[in-house]
Amino acid sequence: MAATVKRYIVVTLLILLLPLSWIFDGAVRLRIWMYRVRCLKSHRPPWPTLSIGNISAGGTGKTPLLFSALNWFAENSAQAAVLSRGYGGDEGDILRQRFPQVSLIENPDRVAGMRDLSENHTPEVLVLDDGFQHLRLQRDIDMVVVDATHPFGPMFPAGLFRESARALRRADLVVVTRVDLVDEQRREAIQAEISKVRVGLTELPRVEAKMVATDLRHVLSGETHDLSILDGVNASLAAGIGNHQSFADLCESLGVHIASYQRLADHHPWTRADVIALADADIVLVTEKDGVKLRDIASDKFFEVCVDVEFVTGAEHFEQKLFDLHLPVRAARIEPLWEGVSNVD
Repeated sequence: MAATVKRYIVVTLLILLLPLSWIFDGAVRLRIWMYRVRCLKSHRPPWPTLSIGNISAGGTGKTPLLFSALNWFAENSAQAAVLSRGYGGDEGDILRQRFPQVSLIENPDRVAGMRDLSENHTPEVLVLDDGFQHLRLQRDIDMVVVDATHPFGPMFPAGLFRESARALRRADLVVVTRVDLVDEQRREAIQAEISKVRVGLTELPRVEAKMVATDLRHVLSGETHDLSILDGVNASLAAGIGNHQSFADLCESLGVHIASYQRLADHHPWTRADVIALADADIVLVTEKDGVKLRDIASDKFFEVCVDVEFVTGAEHFEQKLFDLHLPVRAARIEPLWEGVSNVD
């Protein structure tokens, strides 16, 4: 009975909020059109620029994909910089931890952030973190991340989406993540929807990925352990993320028996009270973005599950986009050397 009442309330709220979502959708489309016809001013960064973003409010696996791009740039001797709005701070802390050589500017005003970057750093390529809707800065490549477990849906305030699926018409590459958590029929349906909204445009290659756990790290000591020690363990989960089910599924895939799950709001600011509330747990598993906030307050029971993205199909298309972005930089490096050779008598 209680479940029926709850469902009735949810459906009623959705119906009431849908008109506001339509108004929000109209405002979003008007804003995009105003940038397209140059009623609103955009700025061109002085470097080849990649945007990695999404159409939802978060929880799509965008950050692991960003880190995958930064790994590629590092392996190919490309000096990358990241420009982020800095919301929540956790992704920035992880980025500094994993990529100390990457220049990171966090500023809600990304145009001001770009100026700061140009005055104090010398990158070769720029990556806009969560930049799909930030049209004040122009970009050369737009990558959009879509979560297969919740690919499309109502826009704010009826749902959690910033834009409708139609926004994918602006994308240069769509990466569908967490495809291991859905069946083949769902995967095909997502690809069909992407093709449908992009009718009349160049067909995009199929790129799909999953999230894979790589290490288990003790939050206080930083010591890493093999993930196999989690098999059969009773653990409590606690996370401040956008997609709680995906973290639960990941931990269960490692053999964890979930005793409880403290589902916190995305970018939750951890406090000692939160840690004390989990004092009875045998072991507490958190995400990497939670772990960086717990360094000074966690108990000895806290471990973070480190995650990376692994491509299921289309990795070559992802890498080709990064190569295309960096190509002018490579050419600029080679040209002076070639001129020196050609001027030799």
